[in-house]
Amino acid sequence: MNTRPLPVLPLSVLLLLVALTFWLSRFVQTDDVRVDGRKRHDADLIIENFAALKLNASGDLEYAVNAAKMMHFQDDDSSVLENVVFTAIQPNQPKVTAKAPRGQLLKRAGGADEVMMDGGVRIETEPDERYPPLMLATPSLTVIPDKNIARSSEGVVMQSPTGELTAKSFLLNTLTRRVVFEVVKLNYAARSKP
Repeated sequence: MNTRPLPVLPLSVLLLLVALTFWLSRFVQTDDVRVDGRKRHDADLIIENFAALKLNASGDLEYAVNAAKMMHFQDDDSSVLENVVFTAIQPNQPKVTAKAPRGQLLKRAGGADEVMMDGGVRIETEPDERYPPLMLATPSLTVIPDKNIARSSEGVVMQSPTGELTAKSFLLNTLTRRVVFEVVKLNYAARSKP
């Protein structure tokens, strides 16, 4: 029989290492560590010269969203746009175009799309024999294409050949071309005689 005592020091060091490893893995690591990237805000899709079109039931173009670049993010299902152009097209109406350096495409409850534009937005209508050209400038704009709504509450300046209007906010119906302004100031210029 072996009468030598077991070495206690190496066993105690080994047990201490096991306990320390367990403690580190238990208290240092967070509970919802994921390696699939769903918690990170990284672009999972990048498209250059992006274009999205919406057609009506008869196949006619209703609106278009174009951008120099679109980046989609999986974590919040948002899309960031660079140099974005939104165009609303209705039969027998002049086109309405909104341009901005930056924008976002968002999905809202019920699956509705929303286009948010900022960085200085310019909204213009094409000249038409019935309507004079119109130009609106606002810091940001929210467009809900399926409801034919464009709105801003960050101030707006509207220019036309007959004058300039400033307002605190506005709501534009892209279908009827009706604009509702709040807190308005108007500078009206008389037409010069030919």
